Amino acid sequence: MENTCIKEKCKIWQLLDGCCPNYIETWWTPPPTTPGPPVLIEDCASRRALIMLQELSNRLVAVQASQEELRNETVWVQAIAEVIGRNVGINIGDFVEARNQVVKTKLLTKGN
Repeated sequence: MENTCIKEKCKIWQLLDGCCPNYIETWWTPPPTTPGPPVLIEDCASRRALIMLQELSNRLVAVQASQEELRNETVWVQAIAEVIGRNVGINIGDFVEARNQVVKTKLLTKGN
């Protein structure tokens, strides 16, 4: 993690003589697996917030891509199951519906 506060270039820092309302200092300690001294991070709250928003946005895009890939794989598996079902003479739709009824029945009888 790098400092996001650049005091020399910050107009607010210079205008308020070092009393910037966006300035935050945080101490980060390394995990026990990688020992080392604590690190002081000097942040500008608004810049750090924008960086975090960008990271979250990138993660959301990656999660969406992963979900779409999973959906496409699921469609492929369903198509293969239907072909196999037709080859052995089983209607997959009826089979899945009957299986869901069995599961619902078990859940209802378990609740009583």
